[in-house]
Amino acid sequence: MRLRGGACARRLAAWTAACLVGAALAWAGCSPDDPLAEALLQQDRAWPCGELTYQSFGADFFARYCLACHNELLVGDLARSDAPTDINFNRLDGIRAFQKRIRMRAGVQGDMPPLLLAVPRPGEQERVQLIQWIDCGAPSESDLATP
Repeated sequence: MRLRGGACARRLAAWTAACLVGAALAWAGCSPDDPLAEALLQQDRAWPCGELTYQSFGADFFARYCLACHNELLVGDLARSDAPTDINFNRLDGIRAFQKRIRMRAGVQGDMPPLLLAVPRPGEQERVQLIQWIDCGAPSESDLATP
């Protein structure tokens, strides 16, 4: 598909605006918002997998910090605070589909949920637990059950 005239100009203007907003946020120190201390990130990665499961940790974490925007029951950009409609964390499969991104944005960088939203934010310990849970494969209790 080839864009002509006004369509091309509109796309260029939208792209430029998005770049300027992103640059302004980066310049203002908004991303990452609250990176974890290097000592926390460098600690021993031999996590004791099995202590954290979707049932014991993940479901509550995502309900408290993520479902205000990343919720399949919310319709429209305004209701979702502009969260993409295809990124939903109501179920474990939706979380697993984006676990690397979640680990980086909500765990390591701390820019999710965004500071601009009036929603609670996880503390350092919860973010470390999120990283641990994801590094262990985002297990559910059923994943750990012995046959």
